[in-house]
Amino acid sequence: MEETEDMTAEEGTVEALTADKARKKRGKADDVIAFQAVVCILLAAAFFAGNMLYPEVSGALFGRLRDLTSDSSDIMPNPIDLGAAILDKL
Repeated sequence: MEETEDMTAEEGTVEALTADKARKKRGKADDVIAFQAVVCILLAAAFFAGNMLYPEVSGALFGRLRDLTSDSSDIMPNPIDLGAAILDKL
């Protein structure tokens, strides 16, 4: 019982919590960016190979992807598009 209380007391210190948070936080943004880069590279390679082997199918898939990306029913509008719209009005 005392060991459990000692472990809890050690885990509850500010230094232990700070070290635990730093350990968990370390590398998370890099992991997300690396994963997105790998997915984009794989998609580009798939579209390239698909265009060589099956141009009709890859053209249809690319058209569908273009439709999905140009859909204006986003939860949050693209800030670049908003900035361009404001500049066009000036």
